Amino acid sequence: MNAPNFNFRGFRMSTKNMAVEILFENSDYLIVNKPYDMYINSDDENEKNTVAYQIARCDSHLSTSSQPLHFVQRLDYATSGVLCMAKSRPAAASAGKAFEKRLTRKYYLAIVRGHVGFELADVDYGVGADPETLHSNHKMLARTSSSQTIQVRSAQTRMLLLETGWYQRSPVSVLLLKPITGRRHQLRVHCNAIGHTILGDYTYSDRSDCSPHRMFLHASRLVLPVDKEVIDVQTKTPYFSDEGFLQHWKSDRVAYPYKTKGDFNDVCDVIDKSYVLGVNYKMYNCTN
Repeated sequence: MNAPNFNFRGFRMSTKNMAVEILFENSDYLIVNKPYDMYINSDDENEKNTVAYQIARCDSHLSTSSQPLHFVQRLDYATSGVLCMAKSRPAAASAGKAFEKRLTRKYYLAIVRGHVGFELADVDYGVGADPETLHSNHKMLARTSSSQTIQVRSAQTRMLLLETGWYQRSPVSVLLLKPITGRRHQLRVHCNAIGHTILGDYTYSDRSDCSPHRMFLHASRLVLPVDKEVIDVQTKTPYFSDEGFLQHWKSDRVAYPYKTKGDFNDVCDVIDKSYVLGVNYKMYNCTN
């Protein structure tokens, strides 16, 4: 694929000064580490707090742009981590096909409220619109046996417990999340549905969890097979270099080491297995 000659802002700035870190780049794709509390793009030409503005041009998400970027995946405003963009329509189509056929593998690091009662879990709750907030915001809802949800689509997430601890003296758990499907707010909705809302998730805590300085959901690794290449991009674990988090954090028990690149790849291998012998397993679906 022949991509246009992009003039990315990142080429003129040192990595230390960049708001958006470039993790990987070739002639077809640009993969960055999106900060938390940043939009992917915006229709407001004066909005500078966007990935599109920081990396290329502020209108790079528009088809009319002279330097268009094609977002082949999306991250919420409050979610940080690996974000893939294509430099051309053919490259976007190739990546989009991999996502559609579920050939990609995505791994997220989340800190959730409470100590979870499992080591490994599968969550199989459909995700749809919340009828009570349909016309006021974009909040979604898990389809459980007791919920009333509309426009439901099937959704599956696998969860692996990595560590338990305390945040501001309240119990929390560090989880590795692997979305099997890719629904809007899926990971946030599924964590909330099992009673363990993501730390700092203002929306799905009914606007009560506002003391943390961020929402603790980070896209840590993306494995993307395109054409004859498999792109495997991973970020550093962000939370434990964050002084705003560390001053309130106390570790309790480490189930799996995960803070180095090698250890993180190992826990990804664990969660990829169809079953893991000898672990406390839990299935969440509408029958239980």
